[in-house]
Amino acid sequence: MNPDQAGVTTEDPRTPAVDVAGTVPAPGAAGGASVPVGPPARRARRRAGGALPLGLLLPSVLLLFGLLGYPLYVLVRTSFQQLDLRQLIRRQTVWVGFDNYKTILSDSEFWSITARTLVFAAVCVALTIGLGTLVALLMRRVGKAMRLLISAGLLLAWATPPVSAATVFKWLFDQQYGVVNYLITKLTPLDWSQHAWFDSQLSAFSVIILCVVWQAIPFVALTLYAGLTTVPDEILEAARIDGAGAWLAFWRVTAPILKPVFLILTSLSVIWDLKVFTQLYVITRGGPDRKTLLINLYTYLEGFGASRFGLASAAAVIMVLITLLVTIWYVRSMIRVGEEEL
Repeated sequence: MNPDQAGVTTEDPRTPAVDVAGTVPAPGAAGGASVPVGPPARRARRRAGGALPLGLLLPSVLLLFGLLGYPLYVLVRTSFQQLDLRQLIRRQTVWVGFDNYKTILSDSEFWSITARTLVFAAVCVALTIGLGTLVALLMRRVGKAMRLLISAGLLLAWATPPVSAATVFKWLFDQQYGVVNYLITKLTPLDWSQHAWFDSQLSAFSVIILCVVWQAIPFVALTLYAGLTTVPDEILEAARIDGAGAWLAFWRVTAPILKPVFLILTSLSVIWDLKVFTQLYVITRGGPDRKTLLINLYTYLEGFGASRFGLASAAAVIMVLITLLVTIWYVRSMIRVGEEEL
């Protein structure tokens, strides 16, 4: 007769019995001691497992805090001090409160430089995103060999050190030996053999913007090309069947799909272009007559040029706050995009 039919329950003797309290006998425990296996034990195991990733991230967080947090603390502390060359030599600490900020914020030149920096960053970002998008679309259309050639050129431009790139651009637009003046004179009826590109604000900024954008396009173009490869061809074919042209298909189909990518690239470009220093310092050093000064170069000249480290620190803190506002906007935009996708 089947044991189940006889009302007899068979159990595997190797399986520990679980009582109503959710415990099992502990191996080797005297007196039948039990260990909990219920919800509290599971929660404890989950807490232990959740602490492991935090422990692995802790060294990186501490290193990041040491590399960024402490210098930022020193910068903010110095902005509340009168730290000129005299105090630096005598090792004196003179606290002046918000006097440095009052001096900076009441300086009309500082506000002019701030506005100039924002306009400069906006122009660079617009040109970088626009031209980078065109290059990415071109890479999508050309053949494999030409795509590899374009990619190699972009990588070489991207890998060029900013100091080297700025030096080359300064030589290209040199008044006496510049290649640009030579080509314009030879290929057009204009005589630009002695044209001075760096004697006016507009032409000097044109060279600087060209240098900055030239080095920023590769990252944007390669990133957007990677994003374009994820756009299904079926969607673009359906748009063409519905009568959409190339521009309309990009604006109504491709751009919405790549919206997160465009958002990331725009935010990073704004942050990078707000802190341009190398190209500006090598090409013009703020000339002519300080008309090409941006905040970073202004901070450098105030600190290491005029030895007014307190004022320079206050200007740097204001620059950090502007960059922080851009970062907050970027994070909020990314969260909004994520919520829309959900």
